[in-house]
Parts: sequence; structure tokens; C-alpha cells
Amino acid sequence: MSSIPEVSAILAGFVLAHAVWSVSDLPEGELLVPLAMVEVSGERHLQRFEAATQEQAIAAGKAAMQRVLSTGAVWAFARDGRFSRDGRSVDVISVDFWGKGMTEPATVVQEYQPAAHPGGFRLLGEPLLVIDGVAQSPATARVVLAQIRSGIQSHSKASALWNSRP
Repeated sequence: MSSIPEVSAILAGFVLAHAVWSVSDLPEGELLVPLAMVEVSGERHLQRFEAATQEQAIAAGKAAMQRVLSTGAVWAFARDGRFSRDGRSVDVISVDFWGKGMTEPATVVQEYQPAAHPGGFRLLGEPLLVIDGVAQSPATARVVLAQIRSGIQSHSKASALWNSRP
């Protein structure tokens, strides 16, 4: 596994928490407006990417993060989407993140059940770390996932969504 700086994993957790908090009460048919947080000299800046379609908003966010790469700033970019698991499509929040020393961005993925579902909003399972397109085992990703959880817990409004899970 490539080296993932702690500061980037913590930021990824915070952005994941913010994105989950944002979708936790969305009406049926609405998606998260893709968002990014860039950290420069310990200061975080939030940016949302609105567009006519979700695909255009995601493309704009990814392009913006490519431009940020050259500055050396730490960043995390969150988007709503679908993921194929066990032959079915599930709702997920994906957060690409990068920090100085990483050769490529990594991704953390959190499955969830939308608020409009008959059972209401729920987080499903644990966050999954993906590096170079490959899902990492919990054992391999243990340290980075702990840092991501630390970032989640630092979000005062969203951390309770993880803490209240059955």
C-alpha cells in the first residue's frame, strides 16, 4: 500500500462525515452536490460543484482537484453515487483524497441507505479503502481506516451517525 499521510486520511474522514451528514435527510431523488475540501497551511476551504447534471458536477470537481495537485495542498473530494456489490447496485458516498507524498489519490467508500427508503437513512457497513482501484482488506487498511475514523469523529454534527449504528 502506498504511503498515505495521516493528515490526508483525517481530512478524508471529515469530508466523508460532512457528505454523509448532507445526504442523511435528502428527499427522494436528490443527490449530494459534489464537494471538496482543500487544506492549506492547516486551514480548510470548502467548495461545492453544482452543474446541470451530477456527471458534469463530478467532472468539474475532479478537474479542480487535478489542478490542486500541483499546489501540494491536501484535499478530499466527495460525491454521491452507486456501487455494484454482490450483483446489486447500492448507494455510496465516495471520497477521493490526496496528500503530499502520495503517488495517486486514494478513495474511501461508505455505503448508505437513503432517507427516502422505508427504513430511513442508515449507514451500512464500515468504510472501505480503495487504492489504485483495488479494495483493501480491513487488516491491510487498519491504520488508514483508524485515521479516517478520527476525521469522522472530528465532525461534530455527523459523528453521531456512525456512533448510533446497530
